[in-house]
Amino acid sequence: MSPDAQPASAKELSYRGAAARVIAGLWIAAIVYTVAVMPLAARTTGRTLAAAPIVEQIILLLLWGAATPAILLSAERLPLDRRHWLRNGIAHGLIATVFIVTINVIAPAMTWIVLRRPFDIAAILRHGMTALLGAFHLALIVYAFILGAGHYLHTLDVRRRELLRAERLRADLTAAQLRALTLQLQPHFLFNALNAVGALIVTDRNREAFEVVGRLGELLRALLAVEHREEVTLREELELAEAYLAIEQARLGDRLRVGWEVDAGVRSAHVPPMLLQPLAENAIRHGVNRVPTGGQVVIAAAKSGDRLVLEVRDDGAGPAVPSAAGTWTGGVGLANTRQRLSHLYGDDHRLALERADGWTRVHVELPYRILSSVQATRDPVVAA
Repeated sequence: MSPDAQPASAKELSYRGAAARVIAGLWIAAIVYTVAVMPLAARTTGRTLAAAPIVEQIILLLLWGAATPAILLSAERLPLDRRHWLRNGIAHGLIATVFIVTINVIAPAMTWIVLRRPFDIAAILRHGMTALLGAFHLALIVYAFILGAGHYLHTLDVRRRELLRAERLRADLTAAQLRALTLQLQPHFLFNALNAVGALIVTDRNREAFEVVGRLGELLRALLAVEHREEVTLREELELAEAYLAIEQARLGDRLRVGWEVDAGVRSAHVPPMLLQPLAENAIRHGVNRVPTGGQVVIAAAKSGDRLVLEVRDDGAGPAVPSAAGTWTGGVGLANTRQRLSHLYGDDHRLALERADGWTRVHVELPYRILSSVQATRDPVVAA
């Protein structure tokens, strides 16, 4: 699983764990700095360094470090947004004042306990209030800095959740659009297949009609197997196209000749389901059907570097109306295919419809990716 595909809870835990490590590292660095600087300052000024100031400062920093998660949480619970900035700002000011006063009493009390001095509450309070008067503004700045960092981290977290929600909605929308496009293809295809059966029955070709109904059943089972998947193996797609072309061959007889040019080793590549069928249908409808003697439809697949190259071509009459640029945009099937490829691959694909040298070619290029656990199967038999 890629990092982007991790569940939101896992990302949140990872994010909070990283933030906790950074906070712990910063306070540990502050303690190390204090232990290193205070003796150096005493030596520089020629004063005697007592143990009490160092112990008290370390305890004070430990108390700040222990309270930091609660300060960060207060930034999340009492955000300074436009609606509540005054009320929450006053609340933060009161909390900060109570906290600073409290730790300036607790720190000297714990120092006296650690150094095993006689416990004198009055002396501890006097010492704490004296230190508070000299350092209250600095402590308030530190508190405000931590609070500001908490608001920033909370804003990032909210933004990240909004982006994740938007990505999920976008993915759901894309899946719905792909599903709608696939469903649009299926009735169109089934209508044409039933028309083929009807044409065989009308011309008293009952045996062939029975065979086509059997092929149609196989095709419907194949469609049900792939309808909920965004991608299938090329092998599955070739089998589906082969079943469809067999139906058309039963209807058209000798007027339709099918050729396969599939390189070995590409059958396990990813492709969208029902990619080849509408292209083959277009080739028959707009090419072979418009020539009295019929024609040939060739389906080709090959690997070119990191690309899968697919081609459906026919030597029929070709599209009726070229565009001003000399190419053809195609009908519903081709437009549907373009939209599906755009949804799945963005700009990382190519689809071109060309007419040259008596052949109409639909050229498709996709990223070459392999599905795991794919069993090797034979290529479709090359028809004459």
